[in-house]
Amino acid sequence: MDPSQIPFAPNPNGDPPNFADETSLKPFVLGTGVTFITISALLVVLRLFTGLKKSRRLFADDWFCVVGEVVGIAQWAVLYTLMSKGLSKHSWNVPVTTLTVQLQLANQMLAAVTHFAVKASLVFFFLRLFGTLSWVRATGYLVLILTFLSYFSYEVIVLVFCVPRSGEAWDSVILARCATSAPATIAVGVCSVVADLVLFILPFPIIAGLTLSREKKRGLVLVFLLGLLVLITSVVGLAYRVIVSYSTDDPVWHGGNVAITAYMEVFGTVIVACTPSLPGLWNGILTKTSFYSSLRSRILGGGGASHRDCDSDGFGLNGTKHSYPPPTFRYAADGNDSQYCYYYKTSFQAGSQRELVQPQPQFQEGEGGADGLQVADSGFSLQSIQKTTTFRVSSAHAAELDGRTQLK
Repeated sequence: MDPSQIPFAPNPNGDPPNFADETSLKPFVLGTGVTFITISALLVVLRLFTGLKKSRRLFADDWFCVVGEVVGIAQWAVLYTLMSKGLSKHSWNVPVTTLTVQLQLANQMLAAVTHFAVKASLVFFFLRLFGTLSWVRATGYLVLILTFLSYFSYEVIVLVFCVPRSGEAWDSVILARCATSAPATIAVGVCSVVADLVLFILPFPIIAGLTLSREKKRGLVLVFLLGLLVLITSVVGLAYRVIVSYSTDDPVWHGGNVAITAYMEVFGTVIVACTPSLPGLWNGILTKTSFYSSLRSRILGGGGASHRDCDSDGFGLNGTKHSYPPPTFRYAADGNDSQYCYYYKTSFQAGSQRELVQPQPQFQEGEGGADGLQVADSGFSLQSIQKTTTFRVSSAHAAELDGRTQLK
């Protein structure tokens, strides 16, 4: 019988195979693959640009992220080639001659490399920023060892079962033997879920211990909550691995779902690993450009009254510096009494316009003596960075008060 007319599995309905059936996972693989690759690749480029601009070097987590992205794209390209050859349909509509053992082997080998690289990127990121914490170091190294051993051992198993031995050809015999290694994918899937779970939980106790504003903590939490989607994808992938290993109903279709969750997990991890660099790109680089200053000046009509220099990562992980214009003084004569004059002191306080600023007192000459000063009611708005304090003094003591305020 012609092997090209034999399907991978019989139709559960008893119908004959329909090799012309258009029902396929290929459009979904193309759409999601291009979307995830575009977003993750753009974020990798922005991450590298930010790192080189601020540190003039790349760290281990940056290199692993690049390797994971590049190998992940190569693995997706191999997968899409397999899908284009017909391995995107239901098993009873796919002839056994469709599967190319070499491409399947390349897909599995590349998948192991890219999964380890993206997980290692997150681990080294946490070690670089929070490696001074002993529990972070211990957890990070344990995750590295777990992922390395699981993916390395899986590649050894694949090479043993799926590569022809001396005198063998790349035929259905090799394909059948390679299929017997399917239970190893379950073990790898379990290790992947455990690693993703640890990497998802790891940032939250670190964030809780940081001395940051609530806004910055919320921002960090939202960033790392993206890891929940990666964790869910990993769990779904593990479920499909179990189905493929212990069910013969539709192995090709379920195997395609395993592959889909695999590359979505890879590119999703890259997105999570690169997202923390975006605030640093905005606050540390883009806001310091002449284009941004010119645009901001036009929008605000000459610029704001205060500015803030942000830290290296944009979230305040390495401390935040603030700089504000110095106080200014201006003089105005009292129109009602030439013996008195006013000094208006304008100063700028740290904070934002949403923060409640404590008022500064105003001073006026006391009734009992020429140089006695009394506290008067404050005359400026509470919710403002810029504050003006009014001093009403006698002309004879204006110079003395000038000296006092300059010292402040």
